[in-house]
Amino acid sequence: MSLLQNNKSIDKKKTFLILKQFLRESSFGISIYGRELIVKEKDNCQPQLLKYYFADATTESVIENNIQWALGRRDHPIFQFAYIMLPNGCNQACRGCFMGQDKQKFPPHLNGPYFLDQEIDEILNFLIKHGAKALVYGGGGELFTWAGAMDFISRVFDRGLKMVIFTNGTLLTREMVSALNNFGAVLIVSMRDTAEKLHDEIVGNKGGFVSTLKSIEYALEEGMNYDNRLAVEIPVTVLNEKRVLNDLLPALRDLKIVPIIEEYIQISVSEYEKMDSHNFSQSRAFFNEACRCYHKMGVKWEPESGSRMIGQPQCRRPLYSFSVFPSRDVLDCPSHCISFGNLKRNSLEEIIYSDAFKQNILNFKLCACSVFYTPTDDQIPKNLPDYLETFK
Repeated sequence: MSLLQNNKSIDKKKTFLILKQFLRESSFGISIYGRELIVKEKDNCQPQLLKYYFADATTESVIENNIQWALGRRDHPIFQFAYIMLPNGCNQACRGCFMGQDKQKFPPHLNGPYFLDQEIDEILNFLIKHGAKALVYGGGGELFTWAGAMDFISRVFDRGLKMVIFTNGTLLTREMVSALNNFGAVLIVSMRDTAEKLHDEIVGNKGGFVSTLKSIEYALEEGMNYDNRLAVEIPVTVLNEKRVLNDLLPALRDLKIVPIIEEYIQISVSEYEKMDSHNFSQSRAFFNEACRCYHKMGVKWEPESGSRMIGQPQCRRPLYSFSVFPSRDVLDCPSHCISFGNLKRNSLEEIIYSDAFKQNILNFKLCACSVFYTPTDDQIPKNLPDYLETFK
């Protein structure tokens, strides 16, 4: 790695107190550098689990309850959380955004106004009644472009639930992060590369990388990492996979930040952008290498068929969560696959207690967009949606 000695780059690094030990000046601006940190702590450590959001032992009991409920053997379902999608815009244009923000080509379910207070109350009341601990802002845009974001999070907190928030972090101030910490919120900060210039080019925001790092620094100052309430999310591509595994993963591990290192979902991407994505063979190689990296750190984890992110099992979120969109459609997940009904016509309870929702639980199969790791070629799905065909 070629080092630059210009004062501008050095000054950027000096703005960080906690992260500075993981930053280097390079030909791509400041970059995360953690490859010297791959030191085994102890054998058979478990991967960190993001609070409220990651699947754990309690998730299995929720899934079992919901299967029994769908069979008519339990009185009611239980949910770990629900997603809420909002119609706010975004201050970045991340290449291949799964909500289409980079091309202004949005899924139809994002078309609708912000939720009214009584609609929010209906969602929160239902979640509280059915055992949920959190409401997850799953996207639509960048939450903090919305002037009402902090009041919304406060409202959720006052009702006894916690917010899990996907954010690029660029608009968060130290004071906002402190308030979010007081609300018990979980932050999932999105990155696209470990190097400044590469990240900024992908997100279409010069200065975005440094602003994103600052939000992580503020969260570390608040100690959110010690309560498993801080994660960094990054989609893996053929361009960044080595930096992600060799530098980002060990740095996150050392900082006790939960890594959400996941395959790149191709939904609204150009043919050029699709070339950045893994095919099934490359994905298999990536997960196997990630497993080896984890083992070097003493972390016990093996990928399984259907894995989309390291450190987690196959995605079965439709069995323990659901998504509400601005259109008022209630769907199985943020990737907007199956609609169960619309809040303009039915209450949330009527929609969730419907035969359609129960049948989806009983007939659940891994969504095509969640099948990335396949141990063998014959496990590759035969039929894929158009946006995943190039994955073959």
